[in-house]
Amino acid sequence: MRFTVNGTIWVLKFVNPRSKHLQRSDGSITLGVTDNNVKTVYIADNLSEYMTDKVLAHELTHVHSMEYNYYMPIEVEEVVADFLSLYGRSIVYLADDIMSNLLRSVA
Repeated sequence: MRFTVNGTIWVLKFVNPRSKHLQRSDGSITLGVTDNNVKTVYIADNLSEYMTDKVLAHELTHVHSMEYNYYMPIEVEEVVADFLSLYGRSIVYLADDIMSNLLRSVA
């Protein structure tokens, strides 16, 4: 599957959980990896729908950080990606609801 962020085409691939694409530089295996060199997000193909959603949101945070040149120490980026994977959708939906109500009250 292809998707675009800030004018750059990325690829989303679901791979075997033991795939070399899910291996971090320290040798550990993870559920998702964002590879900026090949503009590809790899996600394990055996996750539940809930976990796929969380891992996808986490990895898309990395993609957006890279595409908008928003660099931070990786430890900080991981915390931000984890936070957005857990609460990002709720924040955006709440903001949409509040703005919708504000715009209705003005009209």
